Amino acid sequence: PTDAMASSVISTYHSTPVLQQCQAAKEQQQTSRKMTNHKTLVICTGASRGIGRAIALAVAEAATARASSSSSNHPEHESAPFFSAPLHLVLIARSTESLQETARLVEQQINSQRAIDDCANEEEDAMMISVTCHAMDLSDLDALPEKLQRILEPLSTKCCDYESCWLFNNAGSLGPLGSASSITASSGDSSMNELRKAIDFNVTSAIWISSQFTKTFLTASSSTTTKSSPLVRIINISSLCAIDPFPTMSIYCAGKAGREMFHRVLAKEHSSPSSSNDDSEKPTTQNEQQEGEDGKAGVKEESKKEKKQQQQQRQRFKVLNYAPGPCDTQMTDDLEQCPVLDDGLHDFFATSKREKKLVRPEDTARKLVDVLLLDEYESGSHLDYYDV
Repeated sequence: PTDAMASSVISTYHSTPVLQQCQAAKEQQQTSRKMTNHKTLVICTGASRGIGRAIALAVAEAATARASSSSSNHPEHESAPFFSAPLHLVLIARSTESLQETARLVEQQINSQRAIDDCANEEEDAMMISVTCHAMDLSDLDALPEKLQRILEPLSTKCCDYESCWLFNNAGSLGPLGSASSITASSGDSSMNELRKAIDFNVTSAIWISSQFTKTFLTASSSTTTKSSPLVRIINISSLCAIDPFPTMSIYCAGKAGREMFHRVLAKEHSSPSSSNDDSEKPTTQNEQQEGEDGKAGVKEESKKEKKQQQQQRQRFKVLNYAPGPCDTQMTDDLEQCPVLDDGLHDFFATSKREKKLVRPEDTARKLVDVLLLDEYESGSHLDYYDV
């Protein structure tokens, strides 16, 4: 695309009702639909294919499940304060065409869910999901600050209307492959340019996006006194390569390690100072225990509510580094076909592909959404697909 901000905007999706009686109600709601305030904002980079596309679909699935009769099959969808519809899904990647295909699949999924539910119920409006696509090259650091600001600024005006704001920082590339000592093998500036582009895309860009997202939706919302602030979550799509060295994948490993450490620091900086002084972690004397027993019956429920409120306040901002496992994507296909890849790694990817042991993107995305709905992970932690 020649202009990243000539965004392809996909309108709010809603299915054609199965029953005739729903048609009139749907037509009457057309104007109000456009004015509905979104409860959830989800931004996903690298959403044109692979894991990014799977995340977009998994989020849409969770939102429609919460707003439909099928939510009874997913009790965690009902209780969690996340992914509530109306939901605004913002997709970012290079390819306009591929982003539109992701949006089409989201629409298809919503329509399928509506058909299962046999027409919209009285809360049909709450099932609204809108998708906006922005085609841009995240490795172009000269253009990134302005273009990202032009995406976030309109969203920030409604910051305190959201219940939760999400960033799935997913976009990434393999970068140069081969032994670490071969990086400088090529003559001229080609090796340096290739290295710089990989770091720009996988590290610098990812850091900038998460930093700007935090500034926009956490720092800004904290300064308001008129409305409640949204829960803010950042999910950095990491890798086992962030913590283990993989021969011939030094640039990819360095990139994943660098962005993971940045997100760990980000989580640490925004952790609550009071959390280390939580009274629930302090030892009590025998007399204090007895006094607690005497009055516990009357204040038990109140104490639970107060503790839950305190925990929610402490956890308004969380970060997760999620390693999705070896997924069946274009990236693993590229690794399998790479002539300079380490022999052991090549055998692993080739065998896993042949025996269909690679993780399906939709499986790891759904598992990630389940983890997020439970919200029990420690902010800044590294969680692998196989650890869940």
